[in-house]
Amino acid sequence: MSRHIAWGVLVFALTLLLELPAAFVARQVPWPAQWQPDGVSGSVWQGRATRFASLGPLEWEVRPWAREVRLNLGFQQRFWEGSVRGWPWNWQVQLAPRAASAMPATAWVLDGRWQGRLQVNGAGRRCRSAEGELLGSELALLSPWQINLGSTRIELQCRDGLQLLAVLQLPGEHGFKVEADLQRQRVQVDGRVEPDAAVIPLLVQARWLQPSSQTFSKVLGKP
Repeated sequence: MSRHIAWGVLVFALTLLLELPAAFVARQVPWPAQWQPDGVSGSVWQGRATRFASLGPLEWEVRPWAREVRLNLGFQQRFWEGSVRGWPWNWQVQLAPRAASAMPATAWVLDGRWQGRLQVNGAGRRCRSAEGELLGSELALLSPWQINLGSTRIELQCRDGLQLLAVLQLPGEHGFKVEADLQRQRVQVDGRVEPDAAVIPLLVQARWLQPSSQTFSKVLGKP
């Protein structure tokens, strides 16, 4: 009889673990401000959230037997596909754009065409290598202002931690260079604008650019 009871308890525990509601787990997490997920459904192994910070919808599938997490997320007018494999001793993260789609309204809306793929390989908390790039074209800010941004190239580098490098340019208007240290939470933006560039009032209002200047350098986050 004791074996039958033990077996029943084991089956119950496994069933509970496999069907553990994602909404229940989400309520137990002390999320930072503005990170509380909305519309959480499904289980911790395969579920969905209508919004998570500036992302939405967000879908996930955890496959522990394959050491893999698959993600489908909406961000800025597009669906993105991501995956995390082989954690924690030898992991790989990939991110690539997929189909375009209208997303729920956010404080700012960016539109454009994207292609390419980013991949990061690492072990533990250490980034070993990065490859690939994301290319954006016909980029435009639709809200809260309407401004053409041009084209961009985004890449990652494993250089004393994980670094994000981006170049955004629109011939005859502006050119920006972004260097983000993701580990130290520090972003540096260097820019140059042509006279009468459409983006000048925005940069002046944000106090990134002096009214009489055509160049600026701004550091965000930790010094």
